[in-house]
Amino acid sequence: MSDGRISTRDAAELAAFFAACAGDLFGYGCVLARGDRAEADDLVQAAFASAGQAWPTLRGMAEEQRRDWLRRTLANIAVSRLRRGAALRDRLPRIEVRSRKVEADPLEETFSTASLERCWQAIIQMPEQQYAVALLRWQLDMKEAEIATVLGMTGKTVSTHLYRARRKLLAQLGPDHPVTPGGQEGTPP
Repeated sequence: MSDGRISTRDAAELAAFFAACAGDLFGYGCVLARGDRAEADDLVQAAFASAGQAWPTLRGMAEEQRRDWLRRTLANIAVSRLRRGAALRDRLPRIEVRSRKVEADPLEETFSTASLERCWQAIIQMPEQQYAVALLRWQLDMKEAEIATVLGMTGKTVSTHLYRARRKLLAQLGPDHPVTPGGQEGTPP
């Protein structure tokens, strides 16, 4: 491995490890990247590149230890990227603009953009678990069962977090909000 290449056997083992862990790691990356799927993909790729470099050591670890190592590595990479610049803070409004489906008149568009910005600012201020659930549900359009799997919690816990997050949004945003009052998302605790 002195020239940076790994053996065929190591590559096969690393590929199997990737297949087993990449989905969960991507969900974790989405949380750390505040919903930026491209950034989450980059974080997963960087974490597995590091795993490739450290594979002789990782190979001897138990499966759970390797997963923990991978999550810590991904988190460290995410923190390093945050320290290098403010690029991630600027992406949320651009993502919202790109995901808009309907063209609106200028007045409506201005009102909608301002409301959504207030909404996301309120979500960003939520406790970590509520933020993660809200982000995965409302930004990434994941179902409650998928969120429960990604975050390692029960479906009822996800539902409760959604209910509380929605109540906070309604309380903080008042009558000028994009959250409909009759929605059934989440269940009361």
